[in-house]
Amino acid sequence: YVEFVLVLPLFLVVIAGVVGFGQMLYTKLALEAAVWSGARHAVATLNQSRGVQQAYLGTRYALDGFGLNPDHALTQVSVWGQWHRGVQVRARACYTVPSPPVPFGQVLAPQQVCASETMPVYRWKSKW
Repeated sequence: YVEFVLVLPLFLVVIAGVVGFGQMLYTKLALEAAVWSGARHAVATLNQSRGVQQAYLGTRYALDGFGLNPDHALTQVSVWGQWHRGVQVRARACYTVPSPPVPFGQVLAPQQVCASETMPVYRWKSKW
């Protein structure tokens, strides 16, 4: 019993750290998929105002599909230059992740996870 009592706290800290790291990794992968979806939706539209709106919607729907609350994400869409074929569109999203329940979890793990994706507006669009 003495060995069990001595090892149990260490074992629980390791398990909590693995769970916290897994949660952060899952959030990072979900954000990468969400910004890819947002950038993809933006570059597939024909005008700038609709493209930016579609990027926000694509990001929100992807985050919701991964089970993350899209209201907790900070999403930015920027266009480098005038909206025309080949111009770069960048989608960026940051999500606040709770720190893992281990000692010094706030120090060791980032509070906010961010991802970004840059894509050119499709060159094959025929309306320009």
